[in-house]
Amino acid sequence: MKKFALVFLVFLGVILGVWLGIENRKLFELPVPEKQSQKNAQQEVEIAVGMETWQVKQALGVPEKRNVVLATKNMRTEEWIYGNKCLYFTNGVLTSWQER
Repeated sequence: MKKFALVFLVFLGVILGVWLGIENRKLFELPVPEKQSQKNAQQEVEIAVGMETWQVKQALGVPEKRNVVLATKNMRTEEWIYGNKCLYFTNGVLTSWQER
């Protein structure tokens, strides 16, 4: 009887461990960037000077490339590249952009 209870508890632990592993994997999966680019291609998104970085990410998605142009104690200038657009940020605020 003790062997049966021990085997049952081990079996139950294995089942519970597998289930928890699957649930944790679902929690930590990253979104696929292709879905964002398809969504952005379908709808025209407007950007404006003065937008913050999080607003631009929400509108255009994650940039293909990001360069820190200048970083000092009080100022940080970044360049974000989206396909044929280059966006320029100063201290996290969009200051200008250009199309290639």
